[in-house]
Amino acid sequence: MKIQPVMRTDEHHQQKHAQILQMGRDRQIDVVFLGDSLTRRWEDNPHLWEQYFAEFNPANFGVGADCLENILWRVLNGEVDGINPKLFLVLAGTNNLCKNTEEEIVDGILQIVKVIRSKCPRSKVVVFGLLPREQDENGRECISRIRKINGKLEQQAELNEYAYEYFGDALLTNEGEIDKSIMPDGLHLNEEGYKIAGLIIREIIKKHLSEAS
Repeated sequence: MKIQPVMRTDEHHQQKHAQILQMGRDRQIDVVFLGDSLTRRWEDNPHLWEQYFAEFNPANFGVGADCLENILWRVLNGEVDGINPKLFLVLAGTNNLCKNTEEEIVDGILQIVKVIRSKCPRSKVVVFGLLPREQDENGRECISRIRKINGKLEQQAELNEYAYEYFGDALLTNEGEIDKSIMPDGLHLNEEGYKIAGLIIREIIKKHLSEAS
């Protein structure tokens, strides 16, 4: 089953979509962060966003609770039109673990990449592997499924013209388990988690911008 674009009608999503459309009109954007709440929550840590990313002219296109079908709808409906960023950073798919197969999740991410590449052909796209999480909304274990998804995303990178990156291991304990000190609910990062992620993502951005220049 192919993931189809779905528009969310809740007020939060409508407001965020309007804000993102306005961002693209208001200023030059060089790095787009595209995703769900894991991306959106950089807004809760503005000092870290400023510290790690301000120099890159970034924009946060994260919307809390978005699934792949919602992100696909957003990129098809104006959010990447009329902008010409140097880099897209895509972190998405964790909200689909409770309802889609690994193959469907990979295909949904590839659909998003395809739309970005068609609308912003000069932009480089980086797809992040799904970050580790304890369990999905149905209480099912996630680590092994995420490993399969990420393996497929890494395999598909060259064929689909994107770069694959992964920083999830830095969020685990030495025993390879979810670190509750930085991921208290087993999914979302707290401030300490964003400090770790920010340092790594900053270096990934620098690497890919230097390669693109």
